[in-house]
Amino acid sequence: MRAGAFVERWRGRGDENSETQQFWMDLLGDVLHVDRLSDRQVLWFERRTAGNGLIDVLMVEARVLVEQKSLGVDLDKEEPRQGVMKTPVRQALDYANALPPSERPVVLITCNFGVFRLYDLESDPLAKAPRSEFALEELPDHVGELAGLFDRGRSRTIVQQQLSEKAGQLGARLHDALASCYDDPDEAKAHDDLAMLTVRIVFCLYAEDAGLFPANSFRDLVKASDPRHLRGDIEDLFDVLDTPEDGRSKYLDAALACFPYVDGGLFRDQIEIPPMGRDIQDALMEISEGFDWSGISPVIFGSLMEETLSHDERRRGGMHYTSVTNIHRLIDPLFLDGLTAECDRLIAARPAVEKGRAFKEWRQGLQDYQDRLAGLKWADFAAGSGNFLTETFICVRRLENRIIEALQGDQIAFDMEGFSVKVSIAQMYGVEINGFACAVARTALWIAEQQMLDETESVSGRGLDRLPFKDSGNIVQANALRYDWNDLLPGDECDYVMGNPPFLGHISKTPEQTGDLKAVWGGDYDGYLDYATGWFRKASRYLTKPSAAFALVSTNSITQGQPVPHLFGPIMADGWRIAFAHRTFAWNAQSTDNAHVHVVIIGMDRADDATKPPILFEYPDIDGEPEATHPRHVNGYLLDGPDVYAEKRSQKVGPLSPMLGRVDFGSMPLDGGNLLINDADEYAKAMGDPIAAKYVRPFRMGRELINGIERWCLWLADAPASDILKSPYLKTRVEAVKSFREQSKRAATRERAATPQLFGENHQPEEAYLAIPKVFSGRRRWATCALLGPEVIAGDQVFTTGDAEGFAFSIIESSMFITWQKTIGGQMKSDCRFSNTVVWNTLPLPKLSDAMRGKVIEAGRGVIEARANHPGESLADLYNPLLMHPDLLKAHERLDRIVDVAFGAGRPCGSDDERLQILFDRYQDLTKV
Repeated sequence: MRAGAFVERWRGRGDENSETQQFWMDLLGDVLHVDRLSDRQVLWFERRTAGNGLIDVLMVEARVLVEQKSLGVDLDKEEPRQGVMKTPVRQALDYANALPPSERPVVLITCNFGVFRLYDLESDPLAKAPRSEFALEELPDHVGELAGLFDRGRSRTIVQQQLSEKAGQLGARLHDALASCYDDPDEAKAHDDLAMLTVRIVFCLYAEDAGLFPANSFRDLVKASDPRHLRGDIEDLFDVLDTPEDGRSKYLDAALACFPYVDGGLFRDQIEIPPMGRDIQDALMEISEGFDWSGISPVIFGSLMEETLSHDERRRGGMHYTSVTNIHRLIDPLFLDGLTAECDRLIAARPAVEKGRAFKEWRQGLQDYQDRLAGLKWADFAAGSGNFLTETFICVRRLENRIIEALQGDQIAFDMEGFSVKVSIAQMYGVEINGFACAVARTALWIAEQQMLDETESVSGRGLDRLPFKDSGNIVQANALRYDWNDLLPGDECDYVMGNPPFLGHISKTPEQTGDLKAVWGGDYDGYLDYATGWFRKASRYLTKPSAAFALVSTNSITQGQPVPHLFGPIMADGWRIAFAHRTFAWNAQSTDNAHVHVVIIGMDRADDATKPPILFEYPDIDGEPEATHPRHVNGYLLDGPDVYAEKRSQKVGPLSPMLGRVDFGSMPLDGGNLLINDADEYAKAMGDPIAAKYVRPFRMGRELINGIERWCLWLADAPASDILKSPYLKTRVEAVKSFREQSKRAATRERAATPQLFGENHQPEEAYLAIPKVFSGRRRWATCALLGPEVIAGDQVFTTGDAEGFAFSIIESSMFITWQKTIGGQMKSDCRFSNTVVWNTLPLPKLSDAMRGKVIEAGRGVIEARANHPGESLADLYNPLLMHPDLLKAHERLDRIVDVAFGAGRPCGSDDERLQILFDRYQDLTKV
């Protein structure tokens, strides 16, 4: 219907000069549902080329260029363009060839409002014949074809990503081949030399394809060599690349003399290059001739480092490759959205008359904006391969290119005053602990600089100096948590700190990394803070510029449970607030070893909520796209609420509510598996021994409890020694436990070898009890807990509390509890992690009257009865998030209505947000001193 309406709206009309933009805005927005039409990477009108031509419509991301003509113009007719007669498609092809590689299209469209012609440059590079032609009236039948041009799989981002990943794989294979040439590639110096050798060669491959070196110059040098001389020839090349032309020998071989002086430090240091065989020469030829390196994304170039580091090295450092999409989730709200909006506003304010005071002030405003861009400074103190810095540089340079393009409108002044590129990679600062990553980061910035100069030349029509490099960036190798950031860039000069610190939880830290955190946090270190929190704390202390801000990626554990008050309390006390945040989403690392983690992004500044409201990005689908909300205030749990923190409360203090009993850990076997019976065959063997059969008990860990899995144990707490000694089955098992404990490295375990018949820790309740899994799915609406009799032994993956009446069961099976759990408790990926000290002991249940307590218990019994209506189904089955039995659903909803009121709601809550408000208000009331 929308396509038909578009046809009716545009039938019989169309002027190239006045209606092209509206025509394509309507087609893309109304018919094809293309988003972000204000983004020039999506839709760009009148894109100026190096030859001073104007492209009518350029869709950079979709890789489409349109040459538009007025209605009735013959699309086969030649017209004079720059003194040459050209058809519209020839004009479009020339425009395409004048664009930098980062903007070059693969589809050309010529259109005269009544006819569309599509040319595929991949199958027909000279655009000799259209692959498709149709009239405006036929548009409804071709909507799918046009929509396919905007399919994400065909987009420039995806194609460039695939190309760059291929480059990373080629670089990794080259690295591995070169490694085989070293006597010991793992020796420290050899390892560093190998890394630098790989990066230098990859840069040479890029440089010859991108036009920085003469065409095929590196390939020809390698081809002309032989295995005996290849090592020396490459050493000579590196020496030449680091020597100015006026400092070179006048007798230098022509094959080397053709290379320019690079500078920037890439070829400065001497490295050991090993002898190379024919296989290396062949490999260099193959990746030089068989792959175009000029189109790689310098941002995704970081995959080279990812592919070259082993899985174990990457895990120890917590390193994961950051996608362009994820980079923008951080840098857009941190600074890019604001800078882009200001650029749009300044350019749109262009006066109609290109002279006079107003026009002069407009031009001055553009120049002031360009100077401001050039004065900003960014830092990434977990720089890795420089992805954040490189993408930031590219985006800011594109803003500068828009200013340069706009200033060309006053061509006389532009010619008289000239122009200069002011934004430079010298504005990017980084610290990285891995030397190879530092080399990759510097190289990525150099490549980005060259690609942006391509785009500047294209919009300005001016040739620009390329080599030697004028800036080398500011990337230093150091441990960022031990290094004084002010030594690289004083904190009062830095505008933005950003990055993706290592993904290491408090459990997986090495002793050295724990020492790093203690050095940062001092007396505020509580032992549970993730490694990334060191960057949050250092950034909050480092940035002293009033307008400065920072944003970091972290695993979502820092916004859950015990770490929250210890991280955000001190930072917010220093005047910082959460300006924006992305709540939990799946981190898709782009490398062959994908990082399956769930993360948050948190941006902080010193603005006021009232003057600059915060932004919270929610993910309805953890793997999907975010939806922006605008809360009143964002707290450390990434919720719309006050800065209230649920502090861990020890068992000695007990629950916040005196109505809830003490929760303990289940019993730990500490037996090497010898007191446990895991399958039916072993169970039958135990039951076949008349003495052992007396001591077989059902045994439940969290997995068994939730999934209805049968498992047993030998519970010998009351067994006389004579029974154990008389039973061959029991004696064998107990002897095995004793041996296991005696061989332990832990003294406490060895001590328990004296009582091998007993569990290592016995916390078994003597009455009916509530069993709470230590970890359970967060996708279910309610917790999967159960009431068990004392004959069922609870293992150490469940918590227990005596609950003969079922009151604790009723509370924990309510939406009020699961809301508190998901907010205050920790998580393992998307699973809930129950804690007695953090979750149960802080649950702000007020003291209830006997009548209300009775109502809660009765409603909980309704849930138990509904479960009993479905024998044979596990808790996992009963609470499957896809479906639930209607009677169980109704029982829970009735329980929720009663528990909501019990917690202080005036009426049953309509949402979890309402429950959170009640919970936090109640917590504040109950914890007032």
